[in-house]
Parts: sequence; structure tokens; C-alpha cells
Amino acid sequence: MPTAVQPLPLTPEPIERRQQVVSSSRPWRWGAAVVAALSLLATAACSGNGAQREAAAEVAKKDRYGGTLNIGLSADPGGVDSAVVNQVWRTVARALADSLVFYNPETKQVEPWLATRWKVSDDARVYSFTLRDDVTFHDGTKLTAKVVKANLESLNRPGIHSSAKTIVQGISTIKTPSEHEITVEFAEPNAAFLTSLSRAYVGIISEKTARLPVEQRQKWLDGSGPFSLEEYVPNQRIVLKKREDYTWAPKYFRHDGAAYLDKVVYKIIPEDSVRNGAVIGGDELQFIYWVNAKYVPQLQNAGLTISKTLNPATGTELPVNTSSKFLKDVRVRQALQTGVDRDEFVKIDSGGVDQPATGPLSKDNPYYSDQSALLKYDPARAKSLLEQAGWTRTGSDGIRVNAKGERLSLRAPEDDAGWQVLQDQWKKLGVELVLDPPLAAEANEKLLSGEYDIAYWYASSPDPDVLRANYGRTTGSNRSFIADDDKTGEELDRLLQEQNQTIDKDKRQKLVDAAARILIEQGYEIPVSNDVDIWAHSPRLHDIEPVGLDQYLINAWLAKK
Repeated sequence: MPTAVQPLPLTPEPIERRQQVVSSSRPWRWGAAVVAALSLLATAACSGNGAQREAAAEVAKKDRYGGTLNIGLSADPGGVDSAVVNQVWRTVARALADSLVFYNPETKQVEPWLATRWKVSDDARVYSFTLRDDVTFHDGTKLTAKVVKANLESLNRPGIHSSAKTIVQGISTIKTPSEHEITVEFAEPNAAFLTSLSRAYVGIISEKTARLPVEQRQKWLDGSGPFSLEEYVPNQRIVLKKREDYTWAPKYFRHDGAAYLDKVVYKIIPEDSVRNGAVIGGDELQFIYWVNAKYVPQLQNAGLTISKTLNPATGTELPVNTSSKFLKDVRVRQALQTGVDRDEFVKIDSGGVDQPATGPLSKDNPYYSDQSALLKYDPARAKSLLEQAGWTRTGSDGIRVNAKGERLSLRAPEDDAGWQVLQDQWKKLGVELVLDPPLAAEANEKLLSGEYDIAYWYASSPDPDVLRANYGRTTGSNRSFIADDDKTGEELDRLLQEQNQTIDKDKRQKLVDAAARILIEQGYEIPVSNDVDIWAHSPRLHDIEPVGLDQYLINAWLAKK
């Protein structure tokens, strides 16, 4: 059995609010990765090896109950409410709060959860839901249409994370015709709304929690999930306790009652070596994630199970600032696009764990299409494009110079192994990439300000509307700063807006494909890689399940020693 958890204070200590930075970089990327990890990961099973699965299947469900699962985190998430802080949706949030609907990663369809059924208008503007009548929150209050209305309204406040806020933007009215019926109407069509509601950062919380000031929502959360929050001590631990009365897990998990585990303790352990040693020992920790690929051989040789999960949205994508004086010329943007060796990038950046991008969307996105023919590495073509754009001379430092004597120098907001790969690859073309990260507290604001020539972004929702959210001009963030007089950009915006107004999947697919092609051909964005998260856990731990990048604990159980 796990070692006893140290006695905990009865109430959480004060929590300081921290600015969260959305970044495509993940902790396990830091440092070089070893090639030996590649063959090991290629054969790693997502739920353990065959022998482990067969042995686990012999354990009756009644014998799986009990125990404390200890999970190691590399950093404090900054709060427990994923509507407020970034990345906590990957961990604690999904155990605490359920969603109206569930996204089935196998069928790529939306299924019932807190909502038993729904109806969507033909124009994708009106969504009507019928709710379960047996759901309660951790504070004892009941799920009602009024509570869901308070949740949706609360997400449009200052301080709410952009991923959650974007989902509810455009709502014109919310009606509650009965205690368990709610209708949401948008001013404009919104085909992505239903899938978006499956995300953890739109998890439904009690009305009292929803109405708390945003700063308070980071400290405590009463949801309807299979676990309740027992304690949050910043930079030390987050403790969850099983709900004995939980009976509404999605059918996907084939689990009718309460979770098997009694408790889950997330421990903040910044040092890789300490986390690795703790999970190898198996008593202090039984699970870690965002594992650096270079540690995989060590962990697997110690008998741990190695699992992988692919981001269902995008990955490492680089919005290109088309308002930059050098990047207004599409030929320069196209040179950067074709001048990226994506195979080399993933080998160095992630040890070959990530997948080279083959389009703006991940292969696990339901609207993915293969655009790899447009992303072939061709440095000769890249150099030719730069020369056509007037960058014909090269200075003594190897950087191209135009007729005005200006050096082809671009600025980017990060400095890690992946960006250093890009810096080296583009230098071979004669392009300088200056890596100049901002202060963490200023990063989001500066990325949206147009201060950088090349930026980054990251999305995780399994819907193609992430492209509109990032690159849409009429609605969306327009992260590429596409000008109003850019005719191709105007067509891109039309496609991005129309796909979010289209319910028919085949029609929507054609719109998404056309938009993806323009994004790549015009160099509005540079898709580089698709992210794959690595998990490592004790062979005693079974059935901890990913859905996208979210972590589900309803079926997780620990075998007895």
C-alpha cells in the first residue's frame, strides 16, 4: 500500500494568484532527449503490456476499491478551476467537475453526460438541453437549469481563461423553461459549441462557486465530479476525496457507481530526478506525466508502464505576423514554411515522441486531412523564394540583406530546444531568428500585441473551430494580423466563419480543408509538430484513462501489493 500521507491542515492556506501563460512548450521537453527512447515508446501500450492487462482483468471489480493514488506534478497549477487557470484541465479539473456532454475519443462523437439529450437548430444558433435530475454538487446543492445558466454567464467575466471565455462569446440569450431544461441562443451560428461544452474548462460547478469572484474560484471548487476537493496547499499538494454517491459517469467508461480510489493526492515535486525516483520506488508516487523522453529507458527498465496520448487539436503551431515589415511578402512566409525540417525538429525537440505536423490539425482531430504535400522540406525552394523577394545578398554573418541594407532578422518569444532547431534551420537559409522570451506575466499580452514576427499558440479542443479561434478575423484572435485589404486573408476568414456555421459534416469538412490549405500556402501559420504527452506509472496502477489530453480517474485502481 502507499505510504501514509502526512497530516494535513483542516483548511487550505492562502493562495496567491499567478498569471498563467499558454505555451506550446511542455516541461518534459526541457533538455535533450535520447534516441534510445524512440523504440521503447513505439511499442509502449497505452494501458500497460498484455500480461498486465490479462492479470488486471482477473481482479473482480469489488476487489478494486480502496487506496490512495499519488501523482507527481512538476509545478503548482496555480489553482483548481480550469476556467480560470491554464493546464489544470489536464489534471485535477476533470476529477472535480463534469460537463454537459462527453466527447467519445473512439467514435469522435458527442454523447450524454449531465445533459441526457439535446436539440440543435438547423442554423446552429439554438441549443436546447434536457438535464439529469439526480445530480448533486459537492456542497449538496442540485443540478438545475438555473445553475447551468449561472455557469455559462460566469465564463464571460474578466479573469476567465480565454479558452473558456471564447466558448460562451456570442450568446445572446439563455432561457430556462423548466427546472431541468435550458436553451442557449447565439446571435450568429456556432457549430463548435456542442463539442466545446465537453471540455474540462466548461465543467459545471455549483451556483455558489460560479458566482464567486474569479480570484476565489482558484482556491476552491464545488463540482459534481467523482472526487471532491479536500485540500489545496499551493506548491505542496492538492488532495481529492472520493464521492460515495457518484453515479453519473459517461457510458464510455462502463462504470455505474463511485470511483475505485479513496483518495488522489497531487504532489508538487519540481525536480525530475526526485519525481522519477519516487515513482520508481512506487510508494510515494504511482504516476507522473509530461515525462521527458530521455528518462523513458530508465523508467521502463524499472518496470513502469509508459503511455502516450496525442493532442486532438493542433500542437506546436507558429502564427506568422503578416504585419511585420519583412513578413508582409508572402514569398518570405512561404520560404519559412518550406524551410522547416519537421522530422529533425521532433527528433531534437521531443526525442521523436511528437509527430511531425502534416497539416494545421492533429491526426486525432475529427476534421483532420493530410496536407503534408504542402509541408515538404525544400531548402532550395526556400532560398529561391527569398531571392525572388529581393533578399539576394548575404552578409558576412550569413544573414540575407535587401537593397536597403536591412538584415532579414525576425524575433520570436521563446528560447528552448525546439526554437533553437528553427533558429538553426532558418539560419541556413540566411534568416536570423532572435529568441527573446518575455516575462511570464507579460507573455499572453505580448503575443496578442503583434510585437513578435513569429509567435506560438496551443489548442487542445477536438474541433476544427480552433482554427477560427486563432486565425479568424471577423471573429477570432487573428493571431497572424491579417490585414483588411488582404484578399486571400478575406477568403480565409470567410471559410473559417462559415465552417462554424455549418452542421453538415461533409460540407464543413470541405470548408475546413480549404481553410487549412490557405493557412499553409500563404504562410499565415507554420504547423511544426503534433504534441504527444508521455505518462509513466506503476504497474500496480490500472485503467487511468486519457480522453484527448484530459485525465480521467473514474476507473483507476491500485492493485494490492
